[in-house]
Amino acid sequence: MDTYDAFTKHLALLSQGQEKDLTDIFICHGIVHIFMEQFDLAQQLFCQCLRRDGKGISAMGSAKEIIMAAYEEYLFVDEDQWLRMLRDRNGQYEDGVSQCAARIIQQYTAVFAVLAKELKPAK
Repeated sequence: MDTYDAFTKHLALLSQGQEKDLTDIFICHGIVHIFMEQFDLAQQLFCQCLRRDGKGISAMGSAKEIIMAAYEEYLFVDEDQWLRMLRDRNGQYEDGVSQCAARIIQQYTAVFAVLAKELKPAK
């Protein structure tokens, strides 16, 4: 399975969180875990697309550097949103796991959906 396919399958799984009880701590931890995997897949997808688009040197480095390179290359990338996502990916959410899960469902899932749409490989 290639990165894009894995990304879209994880996105479908993460989207199911909209139907779940976000007061259940186990559900929230599951959503955060799936989000972390989804974020990592997004980073891989950014790297592949940056290389494909001739920005190979930009595809190396830390997650923050990759986000910055993607922001410079792709108009649909909201730098502030991706940097917030990076903080949550690294477990730096100060408002608790339930609030982080809600943010993932309410905001980040849509960001991932835009990424899937914009970087869909040509067949």
